[in-house]
Amino acid sequence: MQVKDKRVVVTGAASGIGKALSVAFHNAGAQSVVAVDMNIDGAEETAKDVNGIAVEANVGQEPDIIRVIEKANELSGGIDIFCSNAGIGGVPGFLNVKNEDWQNIWEVNVLSHIFAARNVLPQMLDRGEGYLMSTASAAGLLTQMAPQDIQ
Repeated sequence: MQVKDKRVVVTGAASGIGKALSVAFHNAGAQSVVAVDMNIDGAEETAKDVNGIAVEANVGQEPDIIRVIEKANELSGGIDIFCSNAGIGGVPGFLNVKNEDWQNIWEVNVLSHIFAARNVLPQMLDRGEGYLMSTASAAGLLTQMAPQDIQ
């Protein structure tokens, strides 16, 4: 995949893998990087590091994904690479996690990728090019019981 002169969107860009992806795309010559995160301060810091723009969004909500795509299209004229990277991890005390927290985890870790695909792929298919990249963590494959969960 060639990155030079590509228009890139990265979700979960305030920290971790998303921030690293944003910097890597910038360093590889991306034309623009849109840093997306619920943590707008972190997204703005990333955007500053990559001469990009920050967009605050909860990617677990489809209207927010649509808004991100519209904003990126408006600012850059399209999206060549969409990195669906945002995720929620490190939930302590499995037995004490509230249903609404599980719902939020499901929306961000699973549905956000579906929302991204459903809303960004049509423009890529119309142009006959584009990349939709979804990241995952090995943490999803590992047992992560906290000591308090095993009593």
